Amino acid sequence: DYLGFGLSCLGLMIAAGGGIGGGGILVPLYVLVLNFTPKYAIPLSNVTVFGGACMNYAMNLSKRHPDADRPLVDWDLILVMEPLTILGAIIGSYLNKMLPELVLTILLVILLALTAKSTTEKGIKVYNKETKAKEAAAQKESELAKMSSEEAAEEAAAETEGLLAEEGGKKEISPELQKI
Repeated sequence: DYLGFGLSCLGLMIAAGGGIGGGGILVPLYVLVLNFTPKYAIPLSNVTVFGGACMNYAMNLSKRHPDADRPLVDWDLILVMEPLTILGAIIGSYLNKMLPELVLTILLVILLALTAKSTTEKGIKVYNKETKAKEAAAQKESELAKMSSEEAAEEAAAETEGLLAEEGGKKEISPELQKI
């Protein structure tokens, strides 16, 4: 039980840091570590996510948006999203009571597999985009360094040329240099 509780807290911290609810982390954790059936793991996950959401709300209520002059909590988005979220929770609770354990488990596996696939695809896309940006920045930096070294070599050559005087096609050391 202590291991399950500790892993649940860790899962909620990771979920809160990533801006997701955490149900996709908690349900498998409750099933695999705490040996709950999906019929009990899903509602327990919902209550746990609700507790995490309340804590996130309390922590972010006084914060301001970094780019706009408004609170960090987007109340308009909440007004759009929450009715559908509540409807989904009501339908899900009815399905949880009506469907047999095997069907719930199969639906849970399908949902988590699709979520994992979508998350992996998005992660790969973001990784590729960041890698290209990093390579472009490194290439630009190397071009700037190359141009800088070429300019330094040209300046050194120009100084050397200026110190050497040409007489009859021969380069001789200028009198200023001979005095030194």
